Amino acid sequence: MSEKESACAQQPRRRASRSFVGGFTTVLTAAIAGLTLAAPVTAAPVAPLPASFYFPAEDRVPGTPGSVIQLRALTGDPALAGARNYLVLYRSVDMQGNPVAVSGTLAVPDGAPPTGGWPLISWAHGTTGVADVCAPSQDTSPDFPAHDYTSLVRRLQERWIAAGYAVAQTDYQGLGTPGSHGYLIGTAEQRAVTDMARAAREVDPDIGVRWVAMGHSQGGQAAVFTDAQAQQWAPELQLLGSVALAPVSHLGIGLQASQLATTAGVPWALAPLTGGAVSFLPLIIRGAQTVSALDPARFLTPRALSMLTLADTGCIGQLRQQDSWGGLTAGDVFTGGGDVSALARVLNENDPSALTFTQPLLVLQGRADTTIPAVATDAMVVQQRAGGQPVQYRTYLGADHRGVLDASFNDALTWVDTRFGR
Repeated sequence: MSEKESACAQQPRRRASRSFVGGFTTVLTAAIAGLTLAAPVTAAPVAPLPASFYFPAEDRVPGTPGSVIQLRALTGDPALAGARNYLVLYRSVDMQGNPVAVSGTLAVPDGAPPTGGWPLISWAHGTTGVADVCAPSQDTSPDFPAHDYTSLVRRLQERWIAAGYAVAQTDYQGLGTPGSHGYLIGTAEQRAVTDMARAAREVDPDIGVRWVAMGHSQGGQAAVFTDAQAQQWAPELQLLGSVALAPVSHLGIGLQASQLATTAGVPWALAPLTGGAVSFLPLIIRGAQTVSALDPARFLTPRALSMLTLADTGCIGQLRQQDSWGGLTAGDVFTGGGDVSALARVLNENDPSALTFTQPLLVLQGRADTTIPAVATDAMVVQQRAGGQPVQYRTYLGADHRGVLDASFNDALTWVDTRFGR
């Protein structure tokens, strides 16, 4: 009996279980694609998941995108209350066309499915990092490096479970699994999100073919790319639309603004508004290097270059510490006159503002967000609407980056229910 069959056999019997400065400060702030700290949530620790689950034998990886390699039942974190939960390893395709294994989780509401099967939300998470230890599915206790964020998201996802939706969440390609994580590489994220939806239906045939993509911050950008590309990638499924909460945009402009300010000798002028933006730069570089042979030495100072490898072992919370990238300013990071063109090109190619799509998109943004500023999302939506894209936009006074998750829930629920005809 395979690991997949063995895990399923342990489940309850059910149907087939399966001015110069002023002009640049706003756009630079949009370069922060991250996570905002939340109050820790106490949870009963469970045994860490075996690393071997995430690293299958190479001959098991080739196969149909979205097909399941193996799965196991989940209890405790990162499981969702009110549902049957699974850790899933499934197949996808990287940006070089190679088959890759991707991990994720699936939660299916308890009880009998509605006619047509459980409606599905494929969730795209915000920034945790690019190191394998940052994969949200590995959050089994408060000791997880990004537990403050992932536990907050799980409380939100449980509201979707209670509303009668199955919830799948990918870790993205290369996050927890072999290979490098294509951080903010939109097509790679889309494939992970969409193939997670495919895998969900293989794990549990009671999940219907209709689905919605939803994501926050990094995942908000992923949700827009999914809206634009998923139906072609997985035509057997019916994407009804996507919901993007505080989506990342305008990173290329932000990068160039920061480097230009450094060259002009005024990097300090942007510091009050950029917060921990510098902390995300090593992640952005590592993501871009999955699709481009860019050389960070062309624009990073020797000090910053020597610290780049910290992203390979630490998560965003660690990178934001004062003894890490969080203690650096733009002047510490960028060389005067450095050439950021290669990196800016990758970021511009992965900006969701210029995408075209036919499926509806709901964008939700907190106006008090200093991580992804509302003005950046305003600009994205204006550009999309000018291109005739079907975008609805709602903003929330007083809601910050993480606050938008709760502030927007009722609007998101009404919109998604309408998409499913509920």
